[in-house]
Amino acid sequence: MSATNLTQHLERHGLQLADDPHKFRKVIALRRLIKGSIVITSRPLCNPVIFPTHRSQHCETCFRSRNGTPKEVATKTSSSSSTIASVASLSSQSSKQIIDLKRCSSCKKRYYCDTDCSTIAWRGWHKWICADKDNEKEDLDYEMLKMVVMSLERLKSGMYKESDDAEVLWGIDGHGTHDSSSKDERETLALTAYVFSTLMGHEAVSDPALLTKFKGIAAQVRDQLTSSKFVFKSDGSQGSPPSVSELIQYLCRFHCNNFSIHDAQLFTLAEGTFPIGALFNHSCRPNAIVMYEGKVQIVRALEDIEAGEEVCTSYVDNGVQRLERRQLLREKYFFECLCPRCEDPVLLLPPEMSEGNNNNDKSKGKIAGFRILDDLIEGDQDGKDGKKVDGEWLTKQFETIILPGARSLQVAGPSLQPPSTFTRASFTGYVIHSLVPLIQTGASDREYTDRLFEVYGALQDTPHCIPKPFTTTVMTNATSFFHTCLEHQSWSLASKIGTFILALYLMIYPRHHPLVGLHCFTLAKSLWNDVGGGLTSVGLSHEMLKLARNILTISHGTQGENGVLVQEVEDFMKTVEKELGP
Repeated sequence: MSATNLTQHLERHGLQLADDPHKFRKVIALRRLIKGSIVITSRPLCNPVIFPTHRSQHCETCFRSRNGTPKEVATKTSSSSSTIASVASLSSQSSKQIIDLKRCSSCKKRYYCDTDCSTIAWRGWHKWICADKDNEKEDLDYEMLKMVVMSLERLKSGMYKESDDAEVLWGIDGHGTHDSSSKDERETLALTAYVFSTLMGHEAVSDPALLTKFKGIAAQVRDQLTSSKFVFKSDGSQGSPPSVSELIQYLCRFHCNNFSIHDAQLFTLAEGTFPIGALFNHSCRPNAIVMYEGKVQIVRALEDIEAGEEVCTSYVDNGVQRLERRQLLREKYFFECLCPRCEDPVLLLPPEMSEGNNNNDKSKGKIAGFRILDDLIEGDQDGKDGKKVDGEWLTKQFETIILPGARSLQVAGPSLQPPSTFTRASFTGYVIHSLVPLIQTGASDREYTDRLFEVYGALQDTPHCIPKPFTTTVMTNATSFFHTCLEHQSWSLASKIGTFILALYLMIYPRHHPLVGLHCFTLAKSLWNDVGGGLTSVGLSHEMLKLARNILTISHGTQGENGVLVQEVEDFMKTVEKELGP
């Protein structure tokens, strides 16, 4: 495999790898990519490593869950009901297909859904992992390194055939992702291995302590493979595992390029190496999202991406404040982020400082665009006197929130006049009424972004209460209290807090981010359970379900396991519609 093969593979998906003076290289669109469309899929270099705490719940080969695909059946509760579920399945009774996972009879640590998956694992990697007593602490780097070495050697020696795991990767004959792309468009392991060889590991600038740790892991893996029955017979191996220095290079590439694999609810369950996915650069305001179907990575467009535009995903949580984000990116990925949220401030100058005016003092200009956001959300104060946060104080802050009417969110109107002062209640109403109708009516990215910038400007210019109501610290405390209210079935208060959190999410995350859609689904369930709110709450619940569907259809798609979540939203909508009547 070569750069030519990679170029051809990307071009088949309407993508191109281009040089970039700051980022080294970047992926750009060759054609318009429609929001919600699959940009590209990526296979793992080796079987991903499931976290030890999750192994008993997932088939190691195809990643099917022990609980199967949840089929939630909504059942309304009253204030006296004892029925309660987790946030992900609030107010629902689940009718689930239980999959009988069989444990490996030897190591008793790995689980499989059927004989086929067990056979694929045994032939591909498990028989050399099963008896390994050198990884009793179950170090993920150790296991990932060993898996990659075996995967690459099987490829080089001709032991690996693409048909070996086509079933679990691409959905041939009933398993896997049911990928609709043609066989020629699918990524081969040879291409995956080539792209892995081109990834940067930044070994020269890595922490010496980390390199020392990696050296110990590399030596341990090499010794174990040397004493194992795994045969190295490729032309370049000379009958031995790769050298310690080469294994350290692998580990450095893992460190900078690995992905945490999550399910449709965004709960992480494994770690994997996806070299094609690692080609996409980071942005704190991404236009694409990384999702997973089984153990295949799927990159989806969050907005329409025009030809010539760079396709970016996010390496960190967009809700983290700027200094923390930039530190995480610097320490793990070794770069200074210059995305729209992090680049040098763009000044929006008042008329007297416009071009042609002799006044060169630009210190009074306002920061514009996404760069405003982090100035708005920074702050570590919350609670009484900015310090004490308890349930009584938080209840008083949120109980004044007035929930929006369902009809007010259905039609996008002109810009709203901001309140005289932003409190948690006025902030919630202003942001929800400003932004939600634009999502519901399918406004363009430009229209939505213009309105979002208007919201930022209003939040920047308008006085606010103390503590500032829209910081990440406030969001963290609100989220924790929201979960507490759900657990105690305090539906009315939970619905108000959930609406406040939605306003914060819309302020911080891209509008079609899966976290926003999932939160809308949970909020809809809380509203529906608010018996005291009557049909008003039911109507707003229906509107939140429409919002959840609009967002999750783009972030998750309508096919495969991720698409099941969209179907759950639609099924719940039918239940709510019956209660609303004609």
